[in-house]
Amino acid sequence: MSITELHKEEHFFIVKNEEVMMKSNIQLELLEKIIKKYSKGTETFEVEGYFIHVLETSQGNLFHVKPFMQFSHIDFMNPLSNKVLNSISDGVTVCDCAGKILFQNDNDIEIVGIDLMGRYAKDVIAEGLMSDSISMKVIESKEKVTILQTFINGKCFLVTGKPIFDEHGELQYVVAITRDMTQLKLLEKEVKKLEVQNENFKNKLHALHTKESTKSSLIAVSSAMMQVVKRVMRIAEVDSTVLIGGESGVGKEEITKLIHANSRRNDKQILTINCSAIPENLLESELFGYEAGAFTGAARGGKAGLFEIASGGTVFLDEIGEMPLLLQAKLLRVLQESEVQRIGSGKPIPIDVRIIAATNRNLAEMVRQGDFREDLYYRLNIIPIEIPPLRQRRQDIIPLVNHFLAVVGEKYGIHRTIDSSAMKILESHDWPGNVRQLKNMVERICLLATQPEITVFIVQQELDSNTMIARDIENPVQIQSIQEQVVTPKFSGTLKEQVAAFEKQIIKEALSKYPSIRQAAKSLGCDQSTLVRKIQKFQLTRQISYKD
Repeated sequence: MSITELHKEEHFFIVKNEEVMMKSNIQLELLEKIIKKYSKGTETFEVEGYFIHVLETSQGNLFHVKPFMQFSHIDFMNPLSNKVLNSISDGVTVCDCAGKILFQNDNDIEIVGIDLMGRYAKDVIAEGLMSDSISMKVIESKEKVTILQTFINGKCFLVTGKPIFDEHGELQYVVAITRDMTQLKLLEKEVKKLEVQNENFKNKLHALHTKESTKSSLIAVSSAMMQVVKRVMRIAEVDSTVLIGGESGVGKEEITKLIHANSRRNDKQILTINCSAIPENLLESELFGYEAGAFTGAARGGKAGLFEIASGGTVFLDEIGEMPLLLQAKLLRVLQESEVQRIGSGKPIPIDVRIIAATNRNLAEMVRQGDFREDLYYRLNIIPIEIPPLRQRRQDIIPLVNHFLAVVGEKYGIHRTIDSSAMKILESHDWPGNVRQLKNMVERICLLATQPEITVFIVQQELDSNTMIARDIENPVQIQSIQEQVVTPKFSGTLKEQVAAFEKQIIKEALSKYPSIRQAAKSLGCDQSTLVRKIQKFQLTRQISYKD
């Protein structure tokens, strides 16, 4: 080691009349401490690891400052310590008890962008190179301290300082670990972003689940139907038995789905049992189950009934008025005792189901006639809900039509609209089959229509056809004669001649029904120019207007 290297920490300064007249490159903070501690007449003393020798000269008092141990910053630690600390990915600094930085590893220099070795922390803060000093906080508190610190490069760091004491318990060094928070903050932002996306996905999945579980054609616009929905929402959360009445096709099953979807059982299954669709000799085993060997053909190990399977959820008994009297007694036990007994077993099985029953029959009249058990009727009729027929809630018809148009579009991939005149015809129809009949009608006219817009002509044609079929069902004696009328061709001649005659007849009917060419063409689903050519072709000379 050279003489220069050995003595480069030595300093001097001259003080005369309490004023520094000359000095080497000694740190200002160290100089002030030495002057403060100096007493007149004192020749030697120590200040923070430095030995000071004072000589009185004609120029003033000469202060010679020399460290106890001569070393450079490189020689502060042995080569192995340097290598170890420089291999750490975090920044590492070591300072003495006065806040002088004795060591700074390569990563710390790279992270903060400043070489601070040999400098005092206070001076670095005063120059604005650091926002704070972990070393000074540890020196003051003599405890481990962690802070967020910002350097001149604008980066934010997490810095932890830890005190190191000598054998006498005096603070000797402070070790500071600096961790770049920039990448960590980016990762934190990414985590928050992923959390938001995850929450959005959860909400979307929940919405899709809710949409699927409550998917329904229940439309409530009319005041009559709104009253029904309000009643449903009030009783959905309680487990009382519900009896739904109304004509066939009014939407009793949709009301049941709405009740279940808004009940505490909405995460469980809902089982629908049509009491009129299952043969009487099978209905008991389907509802209550059976034990092995209970009857000929019974499955090995027996079979659980639908009430057992649906335990925890909801059972919808549709067409309850069709249930045989014998099974009505067993159903009453289910309602009263919340248990079922399989066929061939004497052991009751506890169940937890909510029962919703529906019928289009007058159960009160059936009770009077002895066709329905009175005790079961009153047990089912705890909360009655009567759904009005479609003809009594015509405000719901157009919204229902639009809903069914969307359903058809999704199901078949076809887009259809219905003009306002055709909508009025649908709205004014009585719909004896209620919502079910309306749904089937909308689907039929959408599939049969050759144009995107469904006209009055198409709707009226299908309604008339539907009326004729309804009369056939009501008068089966006349079926054969009506069939003969349908089969007997109305026009004669070749296929081409019959098609032309039929086309001519349709155009004549449209022209007689509508006051203008434009309206007639719209009803037939064709262009006005096409209709004019057809009129000329068939020589229809009746005077009609070509204007609206």
